[in-house]
Formats: sequence, C-alpha cells, structure tokens
Amino acid sequence: MMPKTRLVELSHLLYPGKEQYKLEIKPEKERTEPHGIFYEVGLWSHVGTHVEYALHFMPNGREISSLPLWRVVGPAVRVDFRDKATSEPMTTEEFKARADIQVGDIVLTWTGRDNLYRTPKSHDRPYVTKDAAAWLADDRRIAALGTDSSGFEVRGGPDKDPNHYKFFDREDPIPIFECMANLGELKHDRCFLIALPWLVQGLDASPLRIVAIEGESAEENKVAIEMLSSLFSLK
Repeated sequence: MMPKTRLVELSHLLYPGKEQYKLEIKPEKERTEPHGIFYEVGLWSHVGTHVEYALHFMPNGREISSLPLWRVVGPAVRVDFRDKATSEPMTTEEFKARADIQVGDIVLTWTGRDNLYRTPKSHDRPYVTKDAAAWLADDRRIAALGTDSSGFEVRGGPDKDPNHYKFFDREDPIPIFECMANLGELKHDRCFLIALPWLVQGLDASPLRIVAIEGESAEENKVAIEMLSSLFSLK
C-alpha cells in the first residue's frame, strides 16, 4: 500500500515580459464576449526553470525530444551547499560527505539562491569542480544534475564550461536542470522527481515543470520512493 505522500513544486512561476530570457504571450484577437480564442506564445528555450541537453553545446548533439524519460523521472537526492559563497567550489569530497549519492540518482545541488531569480544577482553562485563533475558522471553515473542557481560552472574562468562538455560530449548525455525553486520546501533529502520537458523536435533546451513526490515521515518517504521506482520500471 502506498504511504501518504505530498507534492512539492520545484519550478518558478513565469511572468511574461519580466523574465531574463524572452517570454511573450498575446491573444490572437481582442475578446469582448465569451468565445474560444488562441494565445500566441514566444519564448527562448532557456526561459525559467529549464533543462539543457547535448545540442546546447554539441553541434551534432542529441536534442530534447530524444531525452530518455528515465533521466528526468526517478529517485533524486538533494545536496546542501547553502554555505557556499559565490564562485566557491563544490568538490568531490563535499558531494561524498554531504549526501548518499546512489548510482543513477538525479542529483540536486541546493545553493539557496532561488530567491535571486529575476534579480541582478541571479548569476551569483558556487560551481561544481571538474573532478566532481567527472565523479558524478563516471562513478555515480547520475541520471541528471539540477541546481537552484542559474548554472553550475565557474563564471569568467579561463577553462570555459568544462562541466557542460563533460555531461554532453558522450554517447548518452546527462541533462542539466537550471533555475529550480523551493528546494528548501522538501522535508527530506531524498524524493521521487518528475521533470518533464516539451516533446518538441530540434530544441537544445526546454522549460520544465518539476514536481517532487515525498512521504510525510522518513519511513514513508523511503517506501514511497521504492514503490514509485518499481512502479515506473524506469530502465
């Protein structure tokens, strides 16, 4: 029997005309009485909480519609890095010490910076070291990496975007979730995550609606994650 669970919203609410990247919405015509109309939506693929995939960096990389569902639906672990200052590294040793990262997990770096979203400091963040990215990708073989910051690279460094290449330049690329929200609303460090992109051909990235499912108590949470993982037969 499935234990009692709760849903936690991990995406930002988007405001047309107020996002860092383009988001515009307008009706096809003025409506003066009740009847159905359509709305035209114009946006960039990286607007709001979003997922990036190999085509974002690799000219012949895999695009969003080829992203396997098992990489965006499954067990996730939150790693607390709220003590990190801007441009401070998040190292392999710290990932190991701060969370029990299992092979195949979706890993969520909790930097406590979702409150900086849509502000001039939105890119102020710590970064994942190259060694840590390699350990996550090759040793833990993570399904995806998420963050409540705008990214996970060091900004302005001479070695530009090494972690993107590490995750994307491979036979089975690892997706990246950026600009997540509300990681502090989770009661537990582990949850079951659903992060579904648009099924559109040719995109390098896509806006996401990310929802966490977790049990009320620690025991209920463990059972819920195990049952959901088994139920979906993710691989």
